[in-house]
Amino acid sequence: MKRFTVSLFVIFAFSVVALAQNTSEKVISGGVLNGRAISLPKPVYPVELAGSGAKGTVQVEIVINEEGNVVSAEPVLSPTKTYIAAKDGEVIEKETELVHPLLQEAARQAALGAKFNPTILSVPIKVKGVIIYNFFEPSAETASNYHGTVSSGKNMGGGVLNGKATSLPKPAYPAAARAVCAEGTVSVQVVLDEEGNVASASAVSGHPLLRSAAVDAARGARFSPTTLNGEPVKVSGVIVYNFVAPPAPQQ
Repeated sequence: MKRFTVSLFVIFAFSVVALAQNTSEKVISGGVLNGRAISLPKPVYPVELAGSGAKGTVQVEIVINEEGNVVSAEPVLSPTKTYIAAKDGEVIEKETELVHPLLQEAARQAALGAKFNPTILSVPIKVKGVIIYNFFEPSAETASNYHGTVSSGKNMGGGVLNGKATSLPKPAYPAAARAVCAEGTVSVQVVLDEEGNVASASAVSGHPLLRSAAVDAARGARFSPTTLNGEPVKVSGVIVYNFVAPPAPQQ
């Protein structure tokens, strides 16, 4: 009888441990998380976009770990739908456009710095949700300060640079992406040196399996030198690539 009681206790103990492990691995949905943050850094408006008029709303999907820290953050890249009530009572469906990739990256960086209280459901658990950021065009005074910062550093903002390239190699479609038919737009932030060569390149949005190919292609792009007041300057901007999954091979 004693041995039977001990066996039951061991089984119960293992069950409790297994239940705790399953609970701790669970990720619950938290919806919009802005109001729940104990620290929510504001995104920095990119200097490259000063005076460009770029603005809009960015939703960043995040995962919060058991300690309340943001462990992943990715901008929601699909357009969102809003519904507006017209004067005659009719409801109008409006699809919002995606904001500039540099604003998406600024929102992502801000979201990574957010802090939350741990969420406990018998044990601490992970939470998945969205942080929403609204970007507004800086005032004329602020914009002039941005331009001053850019010019004094001999680094100009060039926006989307595709149409300004003298040579723009197409990216190769990665073999790893073929297995999942990955496709879509990848934006690569680049800095051009005074000779028009790509000095640095970093993907700021797009499917993870496509980013490396886009960066490799961007590094091979060439541009005419840019001058400001007769002096060659560096240029910051974005190269955008659109990947289309190739058709599956016929059997």
